[in-house]
Amino acid sequence: MLDFKTPGTLCAVLLLLILAVAPAGAVSTSFWLADSFLDLREGRPVGTSVLHDGSVVLAPEFERHGVPESQYVWSAVRGPDGAVYAVSGTPGRLLRIDSGGVVVLARDEASDFASLAVSPDGDVFTGTYPGGVVYRVTDDGLREELFDTGQGYVWSMTYSKEHGLVVGTGDSACVFVVTPDGGGRAIYRSSDASVTSLAAIGDRVLAGTAPEGLLLDVTPGEEPRVLFDSRYEDVPGIAADADGRVFFAATTVSFEQVLGPTDEFGAGFGEGSVYALTEAGGAVEVWYSEDAPVTALGMGLGGSVWVGTGLRGRVYSVSSAGDADVVTELEDDQVLAITGTGDDVILASGLSAAVYEGGDPASSGVYESDVLDARAAAFWGELTWKAETPAGAGVRLSTRSGNTDAPGAAWSEWSPVRGEGEGRIESPPARRLQWKADLEGGRRGSPVLRSVEVAYVRENLPPRVGPVVVYEPGDVATNGERLPSSATQTLPSGVAISYSIDSQGQPSEGVPVLLRGGRTAEWDANDPNDDALEFDVWVRSEDESEWKLLAGDLDRTVHTWDSVSMPDGRYNLRVVASDGPGNPSGPAATGEATSAPFVVDNGPPEFTRLDVEASGDRVRVAGEVLDRWSR
Repeated sequence: MLDFKTPGTLCAVLLLLILAVAPAGAVSTSFWLADSFLDLREGRPVGTSVLHDGSVVLAPEFERHGVPESQYVWSAVRGPDGAVYAVSGTPGRLLRIDSGGVVVLARDEASDFASLAVSPDGDVFTGTYPGGVVYRVTDDGLREELFDTGQGYVWSMTYSKEHGLVVGTGDSACVFVVTPDGGGRAIYRSSDASVTSLAAIGDRVLAGTAPEGLLLDVTPGEEPRVLFDSRYEDVPGIAADADGRVFFAATTVSFEQVLGPTDEFGAGFGEGSVYALTEAGGAVEVWYSEDAPVTALGMGLGGSVWVGTGLRGRVYSVSSAGDADVVTELEDDQVLAITGTGDDVILASGLSAAVYEGGDPASSGVYESDVLDARAAAFWGELTWKAETPAGAGVRLSTRSGNTDAPGAAWSEWSPVRGEGEGRIESPPARRLQWKADLEGGRRGSPVLRSVEVAYVRENLPPRVGPVVVYEPGDVATNGERLPSSATQTLPSGVAISYSIDSQGQPSEGVPVLLRGGRTAEWDANDPNDDALEFDVWVRSEDESEWKLLAGDLDRTVHTWDSVSMPDGRYNLRVVASDGPGNPSGPAATGEATSAPFVVDNGPPEFTRLDVEASGDRVRVAGEVLDRWSR
């Protein structure tokens, strides 16, 4: 160790620390716990639902009817005959779905069918874009023109028992009441572009518009009025729950954007909210979708309100209290329509086009977790879970591991976890892990998975030390005294160093000499395992072969020392980082870095020759002065 004897005492107090590390250690056991909605919502439910209390249960079972030659199913409703009617595009198709399969009732190669309504008597109505024409279609597929709106698009329809067929249009946002004999009258006109949703709720008719994002009361026979002006561009759905409370959705993504390029859709493409009307006629936001547009809203099972999104085909159940359950995740990306009676639900999807119908509880389902990234190769330990299993029901857990971002062919196969509530993970060591729960229903209902916890130990990786910088002495500001008691130096990195000075016995001219010897080194360091680190600082001159310890067991990434007693010369510093504090019971790993050479120059210049020559009343002085280490 170097023994630097200084004429005074020089100590540095850090005002800012560079490095802050987490207390977790690489050789200690880490845990990955999933027991909340936030933990589980990023996973993939297949035949399962994720409830707002953080549990996983069996989902309602849906039968999927794929629609060939189409990208979207815009709307689907159940008729009084029990069949499901749907409109799809592009090109336009009117479909009838029953036990015999999917039958095309009407087609239009030049226009798309974007809206649909079925009367209690079984009359089927659809509207076109472009064209803006309302058609009535019979069971044998005969399509008769019922009403020409004079607009380019028929975006929405609803059938009211009190008011009959109500139609919403664009290029201009208009609402028409269409009579069975083909007559029609406009009950609302505005400067907005489109009426994108209509709903008959009791004796009221409500409408949503785009791009102003308005919710309107357009009940025939009354003066139209704005109920709510949302901050969004579109109101794609309106419905009431079993208690009669009205909900509506608003979103940033318009109906026209849904028709756009499919590669636009993904996390972060849009956002949206669900609102509930209040008794006083206002509206309150009850749910917010931060990473996906809200593309549909309708009545779900049990009179609840279901919401569909344009990402991963997710359907949520939303309550007026703001609770949201992930009901199901469709095979298709976009949920475009939701219609239900409380006993069954019809879902329409896009990318690709399909109709889903059902509502009875599924007998089995799977939930796949999000992927754990241990940030280093890890050894897997125990997997524990808590579940409630009624008679005949069961929950089975399995895992797989790999080193790529997403599970695929490079990952291991699924390995079952054998045990009741806990068992050893048999997947091979890797950086990433995923677990899967298989749920089987019993005679008394669905099992309930409450929590899953994975224990693992990460491989201990050495810390990394970045550039080591040794700053030049100087740039020191004293406290204004001739013999100051403190001085402050601000490094180029922004770190402030405060020096406390014991100047007892020092001559007045000794203060600059004392501060001249203050040297500060600074470095970056991080640990891949987020272990706490400590540092040793070593020094060596260029003509030495062995390093000497300058300071040890430092818990910061900056060190200041007095170099006055160091012989002049060129030196290097070496910083060695150890993750020993984060690995108290295991072997520590180290990393190191060496500074660029720096010069210590404490000696004064020396005159090697001095000549004095007198000539009359003038004296000429000439000589040579040398300093080996500085100019």
